[in-house]
Amino acid sequence: MGCSGFMPRPLRIENPNSVFHVFSRGNYRQPIFEDPQAAQVFLKLLEETIVRTDWHVYAYAVMPNHFHMVVRAPRANLSRGMHLLLTSFALRFNGFRDEHGHVFQGRYQAKRTPTGFDVSKVIDYVHLNHVRKGLLKVEELPFSKLSSISLLLNPTRRGVYRVHEGLNFIGYPDNSKGWQAYLEHIRRVFLKDTDSKLFDYEWDVAMKAEKILLDKNPQALARPSDLPYAEIMKLDEVYTEQVIQRLINEAGKNDTDLLRDQGAVQWKVELAIKILKSTTASIQHISERLSAGSMSNFAALINKRVRLP
Repeated sequence: MGCSGFMPRPLRIENPNSVFHVFSRGNYRQPIFEDPQAAQVFLKLLEETIVRTDWHVYAYAVMPNHFHMVVRAPRANLSRGMHLLLTSFALRFNGFRDEHGHVFQGRYQAKRTPTGFDVSKVIDYVHLNHVRKGLLKVEELPFSKLSSISLLLNPTRRGVYRVHEGLNFIGYPDNSKGWQAYLEHIRRVFLKDTDSKLFDYEWDVAMKAEKILLDKNPQALARPSDLPYAEIMKLDEVYTEQVIQRLINEAGKNDTDLLRDQGAVQWKVELAIKILKSTTASIQHISERLSAGSMSNFAALINKRVRLP
């Protein structure tokens, strides 16, 4: 560690089968999403991040100074995806406000749903954030783009979100009757637990029960997959290489062409844009993988076509 006293941040444990409650607040609790333009930009970037990461987002709520998500990352790339999302938003936010500095308050929070805890309760918690803060009534949630309930009741607008799969955790069908039943369900949850103290208590109980279980038997929890953890952490990397190879083939090229056409030729720029939009690969990795020469020059050419995070 040396004499500087610097303590590195602990690595987040990725688990492709776990569902996480993810949230982050504006720096100094500033109302970063009060501006409708900022909220719209954030949701657009979230959609782009979902495409790049293959996240399963079951619910979200965009509040005036923070956001919540219920998400699973099958490729064990929650940390990488959050870096892309928050960095991209900070650049856009500071850009249209002509400001600099941190937009979000420290590191984002990602709480893994403890063993035995009903994921549907986490989804309810996120969906009721606007209601508990007095910003919306339950019956107004379907009409607010800041709540994923608006997508649940409008299937044509769901796009990359998996809000309908959230119903499966509760057992309601994905149809008009199921949607109305869910609205009545969260209304009952709110009336029973207006300040979320019951939710917090049940979460704490589940966390303590899980700790007791692990103290007795560290292997008690189901493994996230049949792969060792080292391979789990390579899931996103392996997927990225598969996508790159597929796109090279679709372009009618091969690794010999990459070496023959040295530098940032046009077809490599086109290829890089497709890779950026469909994977979490960094521009540095893409530049090296495509033998594109100077990374800064390659990035500048790409940035003329698309905005880089």
